[in-house]
Amino acid sequence: MQIADQRTRDIMHLLNPFRMNDWDNKTFFRVFQTIQLVFVGVVCLSLIGYHIPIAREVLAFLYLTFLPGILVLKALRLHDLGTIETLLYSVGLSLAVLMLTGLAANIAYPLLGYAQPFSFAILFITIVAVVQVLLYLALTRDREYTGTRPELGIPSSPAVPFLMLFPCIAIIGTYMRDNYHMVTLLFLLLILIAAVGFAVGFDRLIPASCYPFAVYTLALSLLYHTSLISEYIWGYDIHHELHLATSVLIPGFWDMTMPYNTNGMLSVVALVPIYSLVTDLDPVWVFKILYPILFALVPLGLYRAVEKQTDARIGFFSVFFFFSFFTFYTEMISLARQQIAELFLMLTILAMIDKTMNRNKQALLMVTFAFAMIVSHYGLSYIYFFSLVPAWLLLVIPERLKSWLPNWITKSMALLKSDPLAPPATDGGVPIRTLVLPYILIFAALAFFWYSTVAEGTALATVTGIGDKIWTTLFMDSFNPTTAQGMQILTSQSTTPLHGLAKLVHIATQGLIAVGLLATLLKRERWRIEPEYLAISLVFLLINVAGIAVPFFASSLNTSRLYHITLIFLAPFAIIGGIAIYEAIAEKIRTISAVPFMGSAYQALSVFFVVFFLFNSGFIYQVVDDNPTSMALETTGDKPVFNSKEVQGARWVFTEGVERPIYVDGTRWWLLQGFDPHRQRYIPANASLVEPGTYLYFGTYNLVRDSIRIEEREHAVTTAAYTDAGWFTQNRHRVYDNAGSAIYW
Repeated sequence: MQIADQRTRDIMHLLNPFRMNDWDNKTFFRVFQTIQLVFVGVVCLSLIGYHIPIAREVLAFLYLTFLPGILVLKALRLHDLGTIETLLYSVGLSLAVLMLTGLAANIAYPLLGYAQPFSFAILFITIVAVVQVLLYLALTRDREYTGTRPELGIPSSPAVPFLMLFPCIAIIGTYMRDNYHMVTLLFLLLILIAAVGFAVGFDRLIPASCYPFAVYTLALSLLYHTSLISEYIWGYDIHHELHLATSVLIPGFWDMTMPYNTNGMLSVVALVPIYSLVTDLDPVWVFKILYPILFALVPLGLYRAVEKQTDARIGFFSVFFFFSFFTFYTEMISLARQQIAELFLMLTILAMIDKTMNRNKQALLMVTFAFAMIVSHYGLSYIYFFSLVPAWLLLVIPERLKSWLPNWITKSMALLKSDPLAPPATDGGVPIRTLVLPYILIFAALAFFWYSTVAEGTALATVTGIGDKIWTTLFMDSFNPTTAQGMQILTSQSTTPLHGLAKLVHIATQGLIAVGLLATLLKRERWRIEPEYLAISLVFLLINVAGIAVPFFASSLNTSRLYHITLIFLAPFAIIGGIAIYEAIAEKIRTISAVPFMGSAYQALSVFFVVFFLFNSGFIYQVVDDNPTSMALETTGDKPVFNSKEVQGARWVFTEGVERPIYVDGTRWWLLQGFDPHRQRYIPANASLVEPGTYLYFGTYNLVRDSIRIEEREHAVTTAAYTDAGWFTQNRHRVYDNAGSAIYW
């Protein structure tokens, strides 16, 4: 009995594995080396033919994603950060170490005579060696640390096993969808996610201690319910990303000179090959399984950042709003590089608002995450950088004015006497800021150096071209729906009244954000948002306005993607705005407790954002069969989701066919982009314009519907129409047909 009781106590007091850097050095070393030996052993067994199912994949992913970052944290002597911060920082630092290792190997090994740095043997030995060096540095620099033995605290609530079911439902649901065209489980998943939103709003079933776990499982489930449809990648840019990752894996070398913007992004050309080689997963499954696990950490980090500044329920609903917006689990699935970049942006936010961390260590983290963001996605890096300068000015100008102007002037000017961007509960004195000019200059220098030297400077040329186009049309075409994509979306006629209602709900969220920002500025003592976060949020609100008014600004990314990016900062203000409006109404209506369905602001917010989620997920449209929009729930229609036969046909035309141009319609164009971006051509509206002696590729939709999607672009707006496929197959021979795709010559 005593032995059983002791075992029970040991289980209940397990050391927290997410905070390994807080363990004492002896325990840390033993556990770390045990994990490493098991990992190396499993890999070696796999190499000689003894493959343990999923063991290599899981161990390799954990080893690559967590351990290098833990070693960096220990080497920096960063302790007692908390479970969430330690987990997030360790993952971010691990990814940064992996990308830098891949870059260094690609540069150094060819000079030493090894022509294939991205081969398994060389890369595996290099990564293990790097980890051993980091282990030595960690134990040497942190030798005096005695450890705090943090315990793994698992909430005892029944909500934990309930929430653990969500990713399982998503995985099984997508399998049923792909193989049996049954979407019942995916419907159930969306209903359960909505139920969690209601439960938090009405303070039932889900305790605050479970909010972080709920945020992560809900986000991962939403990502999996779309990423896992089809056995192949789906979407748009991700096909080009797959092509670039494959172009590294096949020769075992990254050609840094290929003139593609994406070719300069280590999140694609280094990180994907490293994961693929070490885990022994095809790059397709790296994109579909591993990247969503990493991207789901973004809502978790945002929850922690908001919770630290406000409270747990505001943090939860901020993130619920963020991942309810459809871009999170649709467009972002096909933008692997932006998924990783947003992870680093979130880590930058988390480090920026931490005013308790040592300033030198904080600066090192912020610069590291800044560089990792730069080499992950140029678009997000540009947006963040161009927001830093005006945000810094918003912070520094009031400080300088107070120090430059005479006292009698500053005392007589109310705006200077009460600085709305000063830290809450201060008298407007000069605060300790984490957004400083040296950080901005370092960010600018790193961005310029990387974008001007890698991939023949195409990323720098792209933003220069966009800036020139905006400047030349700014005063002539502002608010023009053909050049300002955001204005086109606002002014376009909704296809049905229900879709029109959804547009109003989206506009309402913008209003809530504006009200929330105003409420935060007016009541700094209540809404304790850090000045840096607030200043950047104000700039991001202006970016939203620019997406509506400024020509070619939103279309350079896409309006929905731009809004999604701004929500990283702006989402909490929608919740604050909702609370402010609710309280204003409650003040007017003294008998608010007697009004049905208005028990608290959080209940009202939960109803609103659950409706917002059901619109964005396509659930409502699918139920009433009103122009369904969901990639997961709708199994028919023309979408960039491709089956195995379409992939097989595309592979045939690039490997077996004679090398000649391939004509393809607007949807299937993205599939062919993943094989060779040089040979494909858009099918023109007029069949007579198709060059003779070329291939014509048809996918399943083209064959079943006998229809082709023709796309035309006018300035920043793309329109699409469908035409009879028969016009294009006349006088052509069918040289390939597998009942799911066909090639004509």
